[in-house]
Amino acid sequence: MKKIVLFDIDGTILNVESSLARSIFIDAFGEMFSIDISQNIPSFHGKTDLQIIADIADLYSIDYSSNIEQIWENIFDKFKQRISRDSITILPGAAELIDEIAKADNFELGLVTGNFQKNAYLKLSLVGLDSYFLFGGFGDDCPDRNKLPLIAIDRAKNSKIIDENFSISNSVIIGDTFRDIQAAKSNLFKSVAVATGKASLSELQHYAPDVLFEDLSDYKKVLDCLNKL
Repeated sequence: MKKIVLFDIDGTILNVESSLARSIFIDAFGEMFSIDISQNIPSFHGKTDLQIIADIADLYSIDYSSNIEQIWENIFDKFKQRISRDSITILPGAAELIDEIAKADNFELGLVTGNFQKNAYLKLSLVGLDSYFLFGGFGDDCPDRNKLPLIAIDRAKNSKIIDENFSISNSVIIGDTFRDIQAAKSNLFKSVAVATGKASLSELQHYAPDVLFEDLSDYKKVLDCLNKL
């Protein structure tokens, strides 16, 4: 039976210049709703983009639902204008691990990310990693990150990447936040946590991932752990 390996993006595969996303959300809401959210903006850490939008809307009493498609397009246009290869750092071992997993016959690669789908692939395309990921659960699918793993699995089934009888217990999430660990546990997936984001090793250990790494630089060891999970 094949295993599904679902990667988070930010803090796990790559880091984007820290102020970029916040400045884009600030500008998008300023343009669309004539408000300044710069002095009171919620944490983005581990959240889906849809949850971030909902949190901002709640803070400023905005009815965003009727404008959600316009919000996505506004944010995406700003990312396309402002992001570049120079504003992205690939994290140690991530690209090598992804390539090794892709070459193995017993794995399929997907995404579980808080990024909305178009933005996820924009970021990955700038570092040449977009083609590795044919399916996923994304930040515009649902505000609740815990629901994204099964959305990803359903897409893999619908695309005939895996069989209908695939056992979700053969799924692994690799991520850098406690929300990635929780998303794995809530769906009976295995979790691999990596301390390349804002959370430390000790903070991640508190949530009891199945495996914990400081980073992915020893990617062959990580691959060996994936085989054993």
